[in-house]
Amino acid sequence: MRIVVSFLSFSLLMFIFGADSPQQHASESCGFLVQGESAHPTVTGPDDISPLVYVVEQPDSPIEVISVDLSGMWLSVANEQHTERNCATYKVRNRSDRPVQDFDVELSVSVFHGGGGFGTHPSSSLAPGQTVEIKSCGGGGQGGAPENHVKLLVSVQSVNFGECFYRPSVRIPRSLGVRPVW
Repeated sequence: MRIVVSFLSFSLLMFIFGADSPQQHASESCGFLVQGESAHPTVTGPDDISPLVYVVEQPDSPIEVISVDLSGMWLSVANEQHTERNCATYKVRNRSDRPVQDFDVELSVSVFHGGGGFGTHPSSSLAPGQTVEIKSCGGGGQGGAPENHVKLLVSVQSVNFGECFYRPSVRIPRSLGVRPVW
């Protein structure tokens, strides 16, 4: 009898809290709702650079990175130093229910302890559900790369709704072996 009551209670809770409904993330502070599951972004570019790229998980972000093309980028890692020229084309989508005035997407060169990044933003606002391609080229830099370990992290740094700025969460697995400067 306890098993039946427990099962019915669990089923009722699942129904009440909508376990079968599409995933939604809300931010009351900025008044937007993010709907649906995150896409699995694609990464293209030089064969020696693409495996180093990790698109950061940001399930609460109103802006979603759909793809990253690093065809114009170059990266040199040797003698525990790195030098790069950042060239990227990002395809992003507004998956919120509100227009976004602007936002920043960043490509960070991350090492064991720290790193640096190069950001870009669109030239116009983005309507709910709208997808846009943003090209960025010309940034770059150099720095230390202990044990020649480098990862390239792509993330949405900030979102501007006009009357509110939002900074999405950042989820970076420890298995990448980097410690971002954030």
